[in-house]
Amino acid sequence: MHIPDSVLSPVASIGIGLAMLPIWAIAGKRVKKSLGVKQVPLLALGAAFCFVVMMFNIPALGGTTAHPVAGTLLAILIGPWAACIGISVTLAIQALFFGDGGILSYGVNCFVMAFVLPFVGYSLYRLLLRFAPDRQAWRYAASAVGAYAGINAAAAVVACILGVQPALFHEANGHALYFPFGLNVTFPAMLGTHLVIAGPAEAVVTALVVRFAEQSGILLYDHQREVDSSTKQQYDKARFEPLWVGLLALVALTPLGLLAKGDAWGEWDAAAVKEQTGKIYGTNGAYIPRGLQAAEEHAYKGVKGLEDYAGNDGKNKWGYLGAGVLGVGTISGLMLLGGRLLSGKARFLKSSETRKRPRVLPPSQIQLQSALPDWITTSAPPSPPTRTKTSNQFLEKTLISLSEGAFKALNGEKWSGLPGVLQRIDPRAKTMAAFGIILAAAFIRSFPALLTLYTAILLLALVSRLSMPDLLKRVWLTTPIFVGTLALPVVLNVVTPGFELFPLWKSPHLAVTLPGTILAATLIFRVGVAVTVANLLTMTTRWNDLLFALQSLFVPRLFLMTLAMTYRYLSVLLLSANEMFVARKSRTIGRMNNHEGRQFVGTSMGSLFTKTVALSEEVHAAMVSRGYTGAARTLSQLKWKTADSLFICGTLILIIGVLRLASTV
Repeated sequence: MHIPDSVLSPVASIGIGLAMLPIWAIAGKRVKKSLGVKQVPLLALGAAFCFVVMMFNIPALGGTTAHPVAGTLLAILIGPWAACIGISVTLAIQALFFGDGGILSYGVNCFVMAFVLPFVGYSLYRLLLRFAPDRQAWRYAASAVGAYAGINAAAAVVACILGVQPALFHEANGHALYFPFGLNVTFPAMLGTHLVIAGPAEAVVTALVVRFAEQSGILLYDHQREVDSSTKQQYDKARFEPLWVGLLALVALTPLGLLAKGDAWGEWDAAAVKEQTGKIYGTNGAYIPRGLQAAEEHAYKGVKGLEDYAGNDGKNKWGYLGAGVLGVGTISGLMLLGGRLLSGKARFLKSSETRKRPRVLPPSQIQLQSALPDWITTSAPPSPPTRTKTSNQFLEKTLISLSEGAFKALNGEKWSGLPGVLQRIDPRAKTMAAFGIILAAAFIRSFPALLTLYTAILLLALVSRLSMPDLLKRVWLTTPIFVGTLALPVVLNVVTPGFELFPLWKSPHLAVTLPGTILAATLIFRVGVAVTVANLLTMTTRWNDLLFALQSLFVPRLFLMTLAMTYRYLSVLLLSANEMFVARKSRTIGRMNNHEGRQFVGTSMGSLFTKTVALSEEVHAAMVSRGYTGAARTLSQLKWKTADSLFICGTLILIIGVLRLASTV
């Protein structure tokens, strides 16, 4: 059911993908309001489970395969809107890492499997529950029927999308440009496979997992708003360990999915399409659609070494198992992180209410607050030096680093006040251009194209009167270290074979290859380009103006508030720490050794943390009393000018030119 890029016209892919944008927006708002902390592990489990069950291929009609999706199951567990988010993340990981589906057709696949499937299945499930809502056996049957209907509805939508391609996009001789078969072929093939094979598998999996979840004490989505206090306490004590164990057991069994040979119906490459057209139209009628051939040559096929789940046509079971572990780990981590960020709103509001209530401190604490600071009253008297060396390089270096950090934090906006080219551009235009350049750099694999793009970025920095040494140090002192560590396995011959530059190990043979080195260097340079663009944006834009631009581009207000507070706290706390160190040094007679310096730094960190907590409460109370609502405000009046439109057009021309250069090199 994963539609590749080559079988759909770009018009269809982009059109249906745009239709998913409001669906994702609504899903994000709904999930943000309804997702609780206790549901976050269930969201991660469900998304990872969808990824795993899609790896279990089942033999289908005509030598093809099919697989369950578990979209209705995820909707029953956490709701259809949360299921839309979870399945969308799963499909993104499959497309980016394993080449399952496509980048351009990502929106189409999400429309089918993240929207149609869970909503149809869950709606029928809820409709059936009205007849016998209190009978568990009826609930399991309703979940199975809903899952069966959901996956077949999704299959029908896929059949319709594929079947209209030859009628809409074809050559003068009647040959299709993309998918070669019409509705008379797609509907029987897709529905026949899913009605007989994939549908029953989806129904059985859904009913079994629903039963297993209820026995584990986990409330289903339709019960979460209708619970009393005792049931709620029971749900809070529900343990997810059995579900995680079951998920890991399924991951261990994923090589069973290699037993079924053949691709899923419609998920073909050019050679397979020619073979299929020969079966239907005869040997003389076999052909490869021209648009499909061109699209496949330039289509993204996943990370090298991970494409097709590292299955190697069913011969590498360990690669298939490793792909399952990588996919489950990535999806679970993303959903746990994103879910906790979304569900943190309720905790934030609750903590805000707590802060509004005045606290009555006992007399002992009041006396302590009025007394000397803890780091003075609790620190032990200086011990006699045990070394003859009395220099304190540790304390001196710490003080110098804090001073430099505070100076950079306070003077970070000096570049935005210069009369440069980028400083005159509207922050909204600069932000959109920066996002476009970063997105283009993520898809460029050609080193000359990246070099051309980076040269244009440096020219923009020059005409904006930025300090080139400062800009280059910000990027290239850290990017090669962090990205190079991640890209290190790519240079080895076991990952990227090719001409070997030098050996590392004899037995087993391990060497650094030239293609792997080029790939790693390209990745590092690509990240460096993106980081340079981000630094260029922050150095030429005032902080409040940048926050206002992000708010205008519909960035979540909670994210902007966190970003603004982090930036302000950074400068304030750096200055506070610097003042603490200067005050302690001015009160010290003689020179401390390194041991005493480290002891003082450790106690000061605890004191600074206490001061941070107290400062956060004071700042929050001050903001609320002044009517702060989370909206970013700027004193300057931003007005879109002709120069801003010309800047956007120039950026688009640059991006298109670089992408064209990357495709021709």
